[in-house]
Amino acid sequence: MKNISNETENAFMGWLASSYSGSFGSLIDNHYYTIIRVCKDETFDYLYIQQQWSSTGIERKGNFAYAGIYCKQDGLLYDVQNNLRKFTDDEARNSEALQETLKQAVCQAVEKRIGNDRRNLQISELSAPQEIARFARFQEYRASEQARKVYLSTQSNEENSFYCSYVPNNWTEDSLLRYILDPAQYAATEVEKYINSHQEEMLMDFLCMDAIAVEYTAILETPLAPVHRVKRIMAAVRDSQAKTLTVTICKDGREFTFKTDAQELRRDCTCSYSTWNIAAPDRREFEQLFGHAARYSPEEILCITYARSVLYQA
Repeated sequence: MKNISNETENAFMGWLASSYSGSFGSLIDNHYYTIIRVCKDETFDYLYIQQQWSSTGIERKGNFAYAGIYCKQDGLLYDVQNNLRKFTDDEARNSEALQETLKQAVCQAVEKRIGNDRRNLQISELSAPQEIARFARFQEYRASEQARKVYLSTQSNEENSFYCSYVPNNWTEDSLLRYILDPAQYAATEVEKYINSHQEEMLMDFLCMDAIAVEYTAILETPLAPVHRVKRIMAAVRDSQAKTLTVTICKDGREFTFKTDAQELRRDCTCSYSTWNIAAPDRREFEQLFGHAARYSPEEILCITYARSVLYQA
């Protein structure tokens, strides 16, 4: 966080903009900072900083640490490190932020190019053995799980669309400087590289969406499937501000009422709910009635109430 006067900031930025090769020094909060610049090339200077306690200048055994990059082309600082934050509060151009900006630009461009239409790909079927095997595993083990997540969420399956999964490589000495000089051109090159080298992966995404759609339709066409009851329970308690809910169940022919953490019922239980979030006195009684390892299922829930209001009833 910047912690200098406007006069010092102006002096610092003026030093950066000048051709003066000497150091810049400033006393801030009883610490003396000495900044030196090293010319990388005609466009960039690398900055290094030394910090001394209760000193009035540079010290012979003090170490200099890397502090950031000054771009002479646009007059801006990049890759600012913590030790230089006293002099600037702009974090939008640190290396992580630049990488995220690049990622968003490339993903948006790829998604626009593909347009959620597999006909814009260069291939129409998988050929790489590893991708064929990966898709078979997805169909067998994950498609139904993903369809269930979509069904239990507030979205519909029609909202699923192609998303680019581009992740930039870590910056190298050369790539970071090239990006700073021309972000648009760098991103455009990355778009072309990604599209040309990820055809199988992108087609795989479309095929996975197809597999999810098949499983999603199967859920809708099976009205007695337990997942529908889970969805009703989640919907009933989702908008409640309650932290604790009262639940009545019928298990093994016995009715039992207890209090439990509301978060337990806001999630997908898959097949049964844990007793861990039941209030301690009720949990002990639950275990006495149904056994220490017993759980309760959505089908066993008769009623869920909060502050005398019935949120759910089977």
